Amino acid sequence: MNNIKRLREAMGLTQTGLADRLGVKPPAVFKWENEISPPKYENLLAMSKLFGCSMDHVMGQDTASA
Repeated sequence: MNNIKRLREAMGLTQTGLADRLGVKPPAVFKWENEISPPKYENLLAMSKLFGCSMDHVMGQDTASA
C-alpha cells in the first residue's frame, strides 16, 4: 500500500490541492491513492520533493517515516 493519502493529509492538502500542486487532474490522485494506477515517474519525483521523503516511501516500499 502506498503512502500518498497519508502524506497528502499530513500536509493538509485535498486531492484537488495535490493535483493542482503537481499539475494533474484530481482523478489521477484518486487513482494513485487507491492503487488503480501508479503515478508517472515525474509525478512520483515531484511528490517526493513536496513531501520531503524518498520515492520509495511515497510508494510504501520502505519503513522510514516522512
